Amino acid sequence: MFQSDYRREMDRLAPSRPAMEKLEGLLAEGPAEGKRPRRRLGRRAALALALCGALTATALAAGPSIRQALSAHLGSFAPYGQALEGTATVNGVEIRLLEAVTDGYSARVYYTLTDLEGGRFNDHTAVGGSISAENLGAVARFGGGVISYDPDTDTLLVEKLLFGADFSQPAALTVGSADSSRRTFDAVLPVTLPEEPIQTTLVDGRAVALPGQNTVTDPDNGDYVLSTVGFDGEGRFHALVLFDEQFHDLTGDAYPYIPGAEGIDRYPGETEWVKVEHGEDTITTGVTPEQVEYVFVSGSYHGPEEPIPLNVTFPLELQPVDAWEQAPGRAMGGVQVEKIHLSPLSLAVFYRDSPESSVGHVVLTRKDGTQVPLRIQIGGAAIGEDAGLRYDFWSFDEPVELDDIASITIRGETISLP
Repeated sequence: MFQSDYRREMDRLAPSRPAMEKLEGLLAEGPAEGKRPRRRLGRRAALALALCGALTATALAAGPSIRQALSAHLGSFAPYGQALEGTATVNGVEIRLLEAVTDGYSARVYYTLTDLEGGRFNDHTAVGGSISAENLGAVARFGGGVISYDPDTDTLLVEKLLFGADFSQPAALTVGSADSSRRTFDAVLPVTLPEEPIQTTLVDGRAVALPGQNTVTDPDNGDYVLSTVGFDGEGRFHALVLFDEQFHDLTGDAYPYIPGAEGIDRYPGETEWVKVEHGEDTITTGVTPEQVEYVFVSGSYHGPEEPIPLNVTFPLELQPVDAWEQAPGRAMGGVQVEKIHLSPLSLAVFYRDSPESSVGHVVLTRKDGTQVPLRIQIGGAAIGEDAGLRYDFWSFDEPVELDDIASITIRGETISLP
């Protein structure tokens, strides 16, 4: 079945940073002989030191490797952390709450899972669960996952986040399971095409590549191979991904990839997928051999490990950081702005009567004239029973000092902060 819309969706999904670093290394090496060329303490110092002291007892329980991983992950957000307390042991797994970073409408909660029996966790263990709270409206954003794994102590460091909830109200963290069976992968692999067309066979009436023709391996993952890469006699490009027989629930996508291209041009052609024994053949039409020097391969698969059920819920007494609020209650650029909520971690604007799916262009300006980069997380979300009231929510890549903010501009109209 053709799924051309997926190609456009892939515009949002670039290869991972490790995959790109590997590709950049290949580009830097240049072409090998006879081969085609192969185409990144200021005013909060006292507070940070005080916080580190307050969190030391909790962090030490996690072990130095986990403690260092949490510190590195939080970075400049560390001064806004709140120590949490709470432990539980279920099915030989100790769950320990560590820390939270919270403002009025967002929360990030950090905790550890330690396998007391040993040998059941690994570097691809996934942890199910979420934060629950009083959502602002119909839309909220959940996320997070395992940040780090310490094999010496069989301990996972986990982050769970929730954007778009009222954290002045009670909240809870649920830890559902630990699953070491699922693995994911992605890589950008250089390929050399054979001069002759590859051989195919019919599967469910469609021509798929026979295995073992022009095989390409991933040097970082031996669980799968690109068993066959090349064009068939009809001019269709095949990338056959096969997995080791111990794995199941297999998906293996493999597309021609053009470094430096923008948007959907990074993934030329139209694609269909055909399941085969122990793998999947990705077939791309509308692409020429000159366009295929790299293949972006990604997917997931499961091993023989059994998930560990946990099903533990911790009540959370979260303490949102201080924020600045104003209720303009007036039109700004044609949109009725009801409330602005600005914290060191995020910005939320509540409004009515927008002709667009969001409040529109918003600029947060510091007193030195620079602008704060805004990362949109939720846009145009309706608020509860008031269908006319909506909000947009942005997070920050780095925390902002409220005293450093001069103004916020919404649809060309500016409000100064005190």
